[in-house]
Amino acid sequence: MLEYLLSLLFAGLLVALGMVAVGRGLIPGPVSRGPVVLLTLIWAAGVAFMTLRPGSGLGVRLNLVPLQFDGRGSAVDAVLNVFVFVPLGLLLVLAGARILTVLGIALAATLTIEITQYLLDDGRTADVNDLITNTAGALLGAVLMLGVRALARRRIRPAPAP
Repeated sequence: MLEYLLSLLFAGLLVALGMVAVGRGLIPGPVSRGPVVLLTLIWAAGVAFMTLRPGSGLGVRLNLVPLQFDGRGSAVDAVLNVFVFVPLGLLLVLAGARILTVLGIALAATLTIEITQYLLDDGRTADVNDLITNTAGALLGAVLMLGVRALARRRIRPAPAP
């Protein structure tokens, strides 16, 4: 029951961060980096809490086979991993990061998580699929924010005279 409540709280945090980022992204003009950094740190703390606490101990300790999912549960987990990292991409682009920077930060964050999970050996699987899906999620968030910012810029430009 506690696990379920924690998962719901985490999902709520991710949705709230995404909504705040998109809402701010729709406002034309420069963005103050301080609040964006704070929101990114909140995201990072939530992700660290959810990924670095002890797991079920089921399964393998290390998976280096990419894009091989052993059942519905791991496929659902892959989709959820994408969504977990979308707020990171949104926030990084909102702060002014470029796509390659988002890629590098997402890779570094995920490698840190996966290596830590492996070293802690606390019932979690260090998985190459997490590296792929987390990075894809951050890139998806970045592309979404680029679209949101482009939409915001279009809203402030006057329409051309006929």
